[in-house]
Amino acid sequence: KAYGWAAFPKVGKFAFIVGIGGAGGKVYIRKEDGEVEQVGKTTLALASGGWSLGLSIFSEIIFFEDKEAYEHFIKGPFEFQAGAKVHVLHAAADAAARTTGTSETTAIAGGAGGAKSFGYFNGMATFVLPKMGAMVDVSAEGQKFFFTPMAA
Repeated sequence: KAYGWAAFPKVGKFAFIVGIGGAGGKVYIRKEDGEVEQVGKTTLALASGGWSLGLSIFSEIIFFEDKEAYEHFIKGPFEFQAGAKVHVLHAAADAAARTTGTSETTAIAGGAGGAKSFGYFNGMATFVLPKMGAMVDVSAEGQKFFFTPMAA
């Protein structure tokens, strides 16, 4: 079980050589009694450089393995380094996975492939679910996150 997670239901990215994008999301933790509590909001800003063209919409979720990873994320602003590991989930087998920079991207095809188990990278596991759009993308991408706690 993850200690907590940051969920971004709808992330948009537009690219013409240089890509930009972003989204708003919510951050949750699992309390000691097992109940889930929203503890804040987060903003994702992304930028890429290289050869990119198109528009894509996707969902992204970042799981925090433990309290230490969660606190690292919220002390902000938090940035994904080039070595971050991202898993791309596919609703259909014909969806394409991509790797940008030195990031590791894993594709999960729906159907006969069976379930896969994924580990954490530096206390976090990130999953992306493509929703729509078309993007030709050979670039290095970075993401930055800003956390705002819930009002007391």
